[in-house]
Amino acid sequence: MRPESGPVEAESRLVTIGEAAEALGVTTRTLRYYEELGLVSSRRSSLGAQRRYGPAEIARLNQVRELQTLLGLELDEIGEYLDAFDRLEALREEFRSSPPPERREEILSEGLAILDRLKARVRERQARLDRFAAELEARAERARSAGRGAALPQA
Repeated sequence: MRPESGPVEAESRLVTIGEAAEALGVTTRTLRYYEELGLVSSRRSSLGAQRRYGPAEIARLNQVRELQTLLGLELDEIGEYLDAFDRLEALREEFRSSPPPERREEILSEGLAILDRLKARVRERQARLDRFAAELEARAERARSAGRGAALPQA
């Protein structure tokens, strides 16, 4: 085995922007836009070099897509969620470094506060979705009540 095989193997795990876009079902322009907004970064050896994405960047891109499709978040909202996730990860790392007991309590309190804020935002969105679903059901019920062949009720 060659001594440089480790870095070569690590480098082979990087994918081009086209490969990443195809895997995620988006365009390369979308990935560039995510990068412009600071939602994700790519690895480039120079300014003119092609964007490459490793496992961490692909995971981050998957998070962005998940927040878009699952919660229907706008990109600025996604940025806020990603910032919260990043902060939680930093707190997790700090907690693992065995800080003094009083700092451990602060870390836990801050992490729980972040999680509580995120849960509240998700619950708020869920409540809006529930109201929308109830409205659709009410419209469907009115349509069923109008009987077959009758014009659909006004929206």
